[in-house]
Amino acid sequence: MRYPRDDPGHERIATVDIETTATDPTAGELVSVGVGVHDCADPLTEATYETFHRGGVDEAALVERAMTCLADTDADRLVTYNGVEFDLPFVTDRLDRLGAGMDLPAITEPPAHLDLFLDRKQRADEEGVSWPRLEACLEAYGHEPATTVWRGEPLTNTRFGEELGPAYLRTLGTETGGRFRAQLAEIVDHYLTGDLEATLALFYADIGNTVEGRYLGTETRFD
Repeated sequence: MRYPRDDPGHERIATVDIETTATDPTAGELVSVGVGVHDCADPLTEATYETFHRGGVDEAALVERAMTCLADTDADRLVTYNGVEFDLPFVTDRLDRLGAGMDLPAITEPPAHLDLFLDRKQRADEEGVSWPRLEACLEAYGHEPATTVWRGEPLTNTRFGEELGPAYLRTLGTETGGRFRAQLAEIVDHYLTGDLEATLALFYADIGNTVEGRYLGTETRFD
C-alpha cells in the first residue's frame, strides 16, 4: 500500500525495531533491538545500524543499551512500522514486568515519532482489507525487501518467534553456547538490519524520494 506524504524536511531520521519470541509480552520476551540512523542528505546506503542482543538473562539491560543508542543519534524524527502499537508498548510492558523503571527517549513520543503503519491501518479498515505488511508496502513502490534464508527457508516473524528467537535464548547462561550464539546473532543481525533499512526506505518512498539500499533486493543464506 502506498501512502504519499509531504516531505517534512528533516536532517536526520532514526528507526527502531525489536525481535521477540511472541507478539504478546505476557507470553514472549525480547531477544534483540535494532537502531538505524540516516542523514537525509546522504544516500541510504550510508545509513548506520546498531543491533543489540541479549547477552544474559536481563532484558532491561538490553533495552537500556538500545535506547541510549537511540537517544544519542540526535535525530529529529523517529520512523517505525507499527512501533506505536507493538514495538514500544512491548518494550515498556516487559520493563514493567521486570520491575525496571526506565523512561524511553523523548523521540519515541509524538510528534517526533511517525508510525508509517497507523495511517495505512486506518485506510485498510475503511476499505475493508487486510492490514498491509511492511514488505507489501515496499513492493507497492517497486522495492524488493531483503530476504534472510535460514535452514533452507525465508525467515519470517513467525519463524523468528517460534524457532530462531528461542534457539538464541537457549544459548544464554551456558558454557558451551558462545560459539552457537555468535552464529545465531549473525542471522538475527541480517534479519533485523533488513527490517530497519526497509522502514527507512518506506519513509522515503512515501515522501517521493527514490533510494537504493544495501540490503533491499538481496538474499543471504544461513544454512
